Amino acid sequence: VPPRARYLFKTMMRPYPNPGDPRASSGFTVIEMTISMVVVLLALGATLGSLSTFTALGDSTRETQLAYLAAQEVVEQMQATPFTEVFARFNEDPGDDPVGAQGSSFDVDRLNPQEGDADGSVGRVLFPTPAGAPGILRENELLPDFGLPRDLNADGVTDGDDRSDDYVLLPVVVRVEWRGRTGNRFIELSTVLTGR
Repeated sequence: VPPRARYLFKTMMRPYPNPGDPRASSGFTVIEMTISMVVVLLALGATLGSLSTFTALGDSTRETQLAYLAAQEVVEQMQATPFTEVFARFNEDPGDDPVGAQGSSFDVDRLNPQEGDADGSVGRVLFPTPAGAPGILRENELLPDFGLPRDLNADGVTDGDDRSDDYVLLPVVVRVEWRGRTGNRFIELSTVLTGR
């Protein structure tokens, strides 16, 4: 048997590498391979978790932008409406609606209503009206979100009379509530409309 073949045969038959042999440390052991795979899998898991979070944040930002643009569009529609008709056209009372009134609810494309939403619309226009009386506008209500009490008809008196026919200031909140990828979300756009 040639010497080279004898050396290969001895090397293949040896159960453990000779510690003095320089070729003994050239490969991975099973433990080293296992540890390397665990490290790679942990790094991959962290990367995928970060990508998932980044995607959810991107969706959340897109949803918020859609909601804000829809609320802004409703405010612009109110500004384009004759000022004396804004309250009647956009409040919750269908009894005072002129022809073509939108009402207080609106939808936003690509946004889903929250669970249990009564009318199934994500958007709502809110005015400072007393509970149970959506067609009445009173300036003496204690509603800090609307800046009330406040003299809405500019007569110098803040009283409890209905100002739905003679207001010159109209506080309004446009609220959009939706069920997003990260849970229930909402935005509000508050403004005070004035006669021109």
